[in-house]
Amino acid sequence: MSTGQTPLRTVLPALFYDGLRSQPQAVELRIGSGGIVVRGQTLQRGYDWRRARLSERLQHAPRVIRFADGGFCEISDQAGLDAALAAVGYHDSWVARSHRRWSHVLAAMAMLLAAIFALYRWGLPVAAERVARRIPPGVEAGIGTRAVKIVEQQFGPSKLAPEQTDRVQHVFGSIVPQDGRSFHLVLRDGGSFGANAFALPGGTVVVTDQLVQLAPNDAALAGVLAHEIGHVERRHLMRLVISGTVVGAVVTLIAGDVSGVSAALPAALANLSYSRDMEREADSYAIDLLKLRQIPIEPLAQLLQQLQTAHQGGQAHGWARYLQTHPDTEDRIAAIRAAER
Repeated sequence: MSTGQTPLRTVLPALFYDGLRSQPQAVELRIGSGGIVVRGQTLQRGYDWRRARLSERLQHAPRVIRFADGGFCEISDQAGLDAALAAVGYHDSWVARSHRRWSHVLAAMAMLLAAIFALYRWGLPVAAERVARRIPPGVEAGIGTRAVKIVEQQFGPSKLAPEQTDRVQHVFGSIVPQDGRSFHLVLRDGGSFGANAFALPGGTVVVTDQLVQLAPNDAALAGVLAHEIGHVERRHLMRLVISGTVVGAVVTLIAGDVSGVSAALPAALANLSYSRDMEREADSYAIDLLKLRQIPIEPLAQLLQQLQTAHQGGQAHGWARYLQTHPDTEDRIAAIRAAER
């Protein structure tokens, strides 16, 4: 009486390839616990299981058993092969079994996505920081020179009066580190960008006329400039550029070639937005620098509050650009004011 189950078969039809000719031979496989016997009209070979490799089970493709001498067999009767293997106690690896279970496949995909996210969220920034530290100052200055040229194409010449320009230059000169490095202040008309300031690689800080006019006093202006100097010191823009080109980061790290990093510079400037951690680092640097120069910190918080209020009230216009490139303003204001207590 039929039980509806696949009958156990220890002899299976197969195609044998000897590894020398492309034409296969029709053979029979006899599968036992000690090994495999391949038998054809002009062929009879025995193989040890320990030196044979069995391909994973796929829905329609034949399975392949590869032997140590370079030959292999294709078996189309998957059900018969499964029964024969089970009879001799052979089991697929846990990896192969997992591939046939949707729950395991979905779990593996979830783990892969989590690993990719972790690499992007934590691994890439750490790698970018290390690469940025390894870029020689002279090379970074060259990248900064290119960045200045890009900025000059986007912003018009400053329209500030000479006395205003002298005032900003004096404030900048009073707070920059006096350690032999070269820092530069570039003043430009922000136009539709409005009030803004940002740091470029190599020690250049760009400030728009509109931000200078918005600052209520020299202390507020010093706070903004100190914050931007903090971005320079921590090489934040270099890290953003490096993070934006993984291949460029790897090449720079291994070979010292910065061409890949330089290629990503225009896009980084066009979409400049610092992370929350970078803003905290720059603010912390600014607070320490202002305290060292005995400049009050509160005016910086007041200027940020003014920008935030104007932005929320729909009155910011170009001022909103500063908030876009320097996010998390409310948290920054609270932290700055807490540091002065």
